[in-house]
Amino acid sequence: MLLDYFFFFVIKAFQQCVRLLPERVQEHLGIFLGRIAFYILKKRKRIALRNIARVFHYKTEEEREDIARRSFEKLGLNFIESLIIPYVPKHTFQKRFEIINRQYFDNALALKKGLIALVFHFGNWEIMGVTSFLLKHDIIALARPLKGHKRLNRFLNHVREETGLTIIPNENTLSDIMRHLRENKVVAILADQREKRSRAVFVEFFGEKVPTMRGIALIGMKTGAPVMPVYMIRDGFLQYRVVFNPPIEMEKKGTIDESVAANMRKVNAFLESLILKNPDEWFWVHRRWGRDS
Repeated sequence: MLLDYFFFFVIKAFQQCVRLLPERVQEHLGIFLGRIAFYILKKRKRIALRNIARVFHYKTEEEREDIARRSFEKLGLNFIESLIIPYVPKHTFQKRFEIINRQYFDNALALKKGLIALVFHFGNWEIMGVTSFLLKHDIIALARPLKGHKRLNRFLNHVREETGLTIIPNENTLSDIMRHLRENKVVAILADQREKRSRAVFVEFFGEKVPTMRGIALIGMKTGAPVMPVYMIRDGFLQYRVVFNPPIEMEKKGTIDESVAANMRKVNAFLESLILKNPDEWFWVHRRWGRDS
C-alpha cells in the first residue's frame, strides 16, 4: 500500500513538472530517460536482447543491441508523451495525428456488428485513445489492472481516458464485450500479450509456438464483428499516423480449436510484418515467448 502511494505521488509530481517544459525539452528528456533505463534496467535489457536475437538472429550483436537501445529510447518518449497528453490542447490533435485508411473503419461500422480493433505494443499504444476524438466515436479499451497498485492503476486509467477511451478491466469481460459490439461500438484489444498457458492457444510467432489469447478469434467468429488491426506510426514527438487496415477474415474451417489457431496465426503474422519494418517500435522487454524467455 505504501509503495503504491509512493509511486503515485512521484509520478504525479513528475508529470506536473514535465508539462511545464518546452516540447523540445520534453522530447530530449524522454530519449534521455530511455537511455538511462537501457543501462540501469539490466534484467529488462537482457530480456529485450534475447527476444531480438530470436527474430533477428542473422544480425550482428552490435546491430541487435542498437535495436534494443533505440527501443528503450522510444519507450522513454512514450512515457513522457503519455504523461503530458492530458494537457495537450485537443484543437491541435488534427495537426498532430493523421488518420490513414479511414474508409476501413467506416465500412466496418456500416455492418452494424461493432468493431474489434486489434492494437499492439507498437508505437505509443498508450495514447491511441486520441483516435476516439479524431473519429468522433466511442472506443472501449480492455486494460489489465496493475496488481497491488490500485492508486497508480487509477492514475494510468485516468490518463488513458483523457485521450478519449472508456477503460474496462480485462477480467471476465466477455459479456461486456459482446454487449458493446451489439451496440455497434469499437472494442480495442491488445493482441500481443502473453496469455496464461491454461487459457492459451499455442500459435507460431517468428517460428516458435507462443501462448496466444483465444478470445479475439472466438468473439470474431461468434459475432461476425470485423477484426481490424490498427497501429500508430511515429512521425515525431507527439506526431503520429494512425493506420487502419483491412479486417482479418475470421475463417471457420475444421474444429473450433483449428479455426482459432488459424485465425490467431493471421494476427501474429500481421504483427510480424510490423516488427520487421519498424523493429525499434515494438515492446521487446515483454516476455512474449514465455516466462523463461
